[in-house]
Amino acid sequence: MLKRLIWNDIRQNKLMSAATIFFMALSAALLALTVLLCTNLLGAIDGLMDNARVPDFMQMHAGEVDERALAGFAAGSPEVEDWQICRFLNLDNGRLTLSGHSLADSTQDNGLSVQGERFDFLLDMDGRLLEVFPGEVYVPIAYRARYGVSPGDTMEIGERTLTVAGFIRDAQMNSMMASSKRFLVCAADYAKLADQGQEEYLIEFLLHDGADTNAFQSDYDGRGLPSNGPAITRPLIRMMNALSDGTMILVIFLVGMVVLLISILCIHFILALQMERDRKEVGMLKALGIGRREIRRIYFSKYLLFAACGTPMGLITAAILQEPLAGQLRKLYGSADQGISPGIASLLAALSAVGLILLSVQKSLKKTDRLSVLDALFQNQERGKGSRPYLLIGAVTAACTFLMLVPKNLYHTLSSPAFVTYMGIGGGELRMDVRQRADIDGVTAQIAAALERDAQVEKYTVLKTGSYSAVLPDGETTGLLVEMGNHLIFPVSFLRGEPPAGDGEIALSSLNAADLGLSVGDSLDLTMEGEAVPYSVCGIYSDITNGGRTAKISDRPDAAPVIWSVLYVTLKEAADREEWIKQYRKTGADVTDIADYVQDTYAQTLAQLNLASRAAAGIAMPVIAVVLMLFLRLTVERNRYAISLHKALGFTGEELKRAYFFKGLLPAGAGILAGLILGNLLGESLCGIILKSFGADGFRFVIDWGWVLAGIPALALGPAVLAIWAGIAGIRQIKAFECCTGKE
Repeated sequence: MLKRLIWNDIRQNKLMSAATIFFMALSAALLALTVLLCTNLLGAIDGLMDNARVPDFMQMHAGEVDERALAGFAAGSPEVEDWQICRFLNLDNGRLTLSGHSLADSTQDNGLSVQGERFDFLLDMDGRLLEVFPGEVYVPIAYRARYGVSPGDTMEIGERTLTVAGFIRDAQMNSMMASSKRFLVCAADYAKLADQGQEEYLIEFLLHDGADTNAFQSDYDGRGLPSNGPAITRPLIRMMNALSDGTMILVIFLVGMVVLLISILCIHFILALQMERDRKEVGMLKALGIGRREIRRIYFSKYLLFAACGTPMGLITAAILQEPLAGQLRKLYGSADQGISPGIASLLAALSAVGLILLSVQKSLKKTDRLSVLDALFQNQERGKGSRPYLLIGAVTAACTFLMLVPKNLYHTLSSPAFVTYMGIGGGELRMDVRQRADIDGVTAQIAAALERDAQVEKYTVLKTGSYSAVLPDGETTGLLVEMGNHLIFPVSFLRGEPPAGDGEIALSSLNAADLGLSVGDSLDLTMEGEAVPYSVCGIYSDITNGGRTAKISDRPDAAPVIWSVLYVTLKEAADREEWIKQYRKTGADVTDIADYVQDTYAQTLAQLNLASRAAAGIAMPVIAVVLMLFLRLTVERNRYAISLHKALGFTGEELKRAYFFKGLLPAGAGILAGLILGNLLGESLCGIILKSFGADGFRFVIDWGWVLAGIPALALGPAVLAIWAGIAGIRQIKAFECCTGKE
């Protein structure tokens, strides 16, 4: 009997039944897909890091290394399980050619390495240790697609040529957000090519399980050990890898949560409409003595059937979509061997989504308990709720517009040259890096003198980075990478305070300030030439370079040895930029356009974010179409008597269609406007919360107003208009005499 009732109800309400299954399947698919991609990403990253035996702490150092002091420190530290020194031969990008493509415009520090002795291994595409033969080179996997490299191609280093034997996964430097890339060669070739670049040391430590990496880093810094370069920890490596490819997953999760909310609202409305239609039938059931629980069970069983159909459909959809979306992850990190765990996790996610919808249905059904038999049978049906479908149309279009706008705004922001100010980089047009030179100071001075004389240069600044020991107010000692120079010409984004303008002032990156427990007005001492020099914190700025832990001061004559120099330049409008760049690359600096620098650094992230924004639009548009068509059709059906009466009074079908068209279009338009406002305000806050954890504090969208004011509204209005016309098409079939015959 129950089965027959359910089946008859589904046949009579095919549209509402199909819409309910659609929303359940879509919600289940998006949350299951999020879990699948997240478990794949984190599992693959962790698997690669474990197979490669990534160090827990690594200090990069340019200069002489006292191995005896390091050995003594390692022996005296109970946290140390193992340690080693790896060499990295930093090459001049202008002398590198890969598969016929010059790396002169590369923003990465490219260099040669040999295989790690005991850990920090470079792995092949199957996750195995590589054996490199003389004359061969293995290329970072990130460069395979970027430069169209294939095995058998050549890599030229000055006058010497190596054959590309394959590709490597470097657990430390896989991400384009890592500023260095290692090419793997054999020890003999490394020795032959040693005169082609400047050698840098990677001082690496494996720590015992449970060791505090931050405490170990503080201990290392306090011993005065080699630290002429940035320090990197295992959590930071994991974060950089996850950030590059996790942005797409984050967007899909956001889409999934909004779609789940839309699904709950829509199904709630569908159920409320059906209960209003079935008011007399419910009253008759109660009059026959059927209990409240039994009546709820009849209706709830139908939704359980919908859930049984929608959940597997969602899981199948998620499994299909996972393949193309996870391709980038597998290429960079390999496949995660996690057994059935991802499948179980995705099933639980899908069941959770559908379970929330069913809880909403159960809560709505309890309203029937308060309906008495007399009210159900004899009281007129509720009126005054005619605005509910239109409110729902507005809410759904607002949510879908929000979904389309936020990923697009985030993509446009990260790809904009203006975003460099959140990266801790000055906002000039061009960036000149002087690294790994025998005389960095001398080369920098020569370039600065040339810029001073250059009539094509509008303005420039020289910033030099050195490593200092800092003594905090509580007496703790830590290492700081400090950038010296004039920070007023091309300022970065400051959250509080202002750039250092004079002696005794220091600005800290937001992550550094949080780690050190310092704020504007606090003080610390920098050790310069053996003496403690007091500094006051004048500002806190956003930075995600070098792990997001940097500092800035004005230039000083007693500064520490320079690790690297950066010059920012803006040219006059009449300057020939391409020719200018070509000429200045001959000075020994790596010259890059800031826009290209951002694109290069975020290449992986932008590719994934662009894919996610298209997926969000691809989901939002059919949701708008389904919701508007469904609710306009239901509205027409609910108002069948009124429409028939209007026709009997002389109104034509076209006039009534126009009226209902504008009734549907106005809330849709209002929803799009609300979605644009929320996407720019609330979306900015959501993205800012996430990016703040990586050091990009004080985040603001860089908005493409043409896309916001024209592109997004067009994408949302297009399916809305078509759906409204389809939804009101039934007005034509309603006859004028129906209001007199009771057919309504």
